Amino acid sequence: MFDMSKVGRNIAGFRKRSGMSQMSLADRLSISYQAVSNWERGETMPDISKLPQLAHIFDVSIDEILDESEGTQLLKNLLNDTTQNYLQNQEISLKDISAIAPLLSSEQVQEIIEHAQANMNIGNLMFVAPYVSEEFMNQLVRQVVGIESIGAAELLAIAPYISKVVLDECATKLFQLEGNSAAELLAISSFMSKPAIDACAKEIIEREGKEKLVFIASIMSKNAIDEVGEMSMLEEH
Repeated sequence: MFDMSKVGRNIAGFRKRSGMSQMSLADRLSISYQAVSNWERGETMPDISKLPQLAHIFDVSIDEILDESEGTQLLKNLLNDTTQNYLQNQEISLKDISAIAPLLSSEQVQEIIEHAQANMNIGNLMFVAPYVSEEFMNQLVRQVVGIESIGAAELLAIAPYISKVVLDECATKLFQLEGNSAAELLAISSFMSKPAIDACAKEIIEREGKEKLVFIASIMSKNAIDEVGEMSMLEEH
């Protein structure tokens, strides 16, 4: 991630060196002086479209405005429309992509991810989850879950960024495996549909015993609870 305080200090320093006020810089960029003030205080970052303008106004490179990092190089190639060639010759992580993601549209972030030779796993998907569309995140999760298992903590972390349908698919697969507890289902349940909750709860109860019902009954449907009760009565007889 870019150090916004450092970028802000750089912008403030270049502006003062150029003898410009915040208002005059804002006028040249067709933005409010509050936006410039926010940049200089390190509260926000300039939009990607403003970086070449700032570099031209201050007669400096984009590197001098931003910190020199993998993210900076990626951003420069994006501005020069050479991203695809750059990504073909560089190993870029999703963490690197997340460094410039706040400056980009979700479509731009998604295009970079599609062309990057990045290692995809559930853990590092969290770096880009806030910056892509739900539909795109669904695709990434399905792609990753198709080749690796997913843990309850990881599923909970990405839950706000994927659809309920995909979350249900992942949760159903997760709770078919041993080692996943009623407490973990409780944590994830607020993002799940009732049928998926019931299916996962039954898996836990079948595997660990009906005493687990007391922990998860509050999130189950009445029909599912009745079914568990009926099964227990049959087993006793």
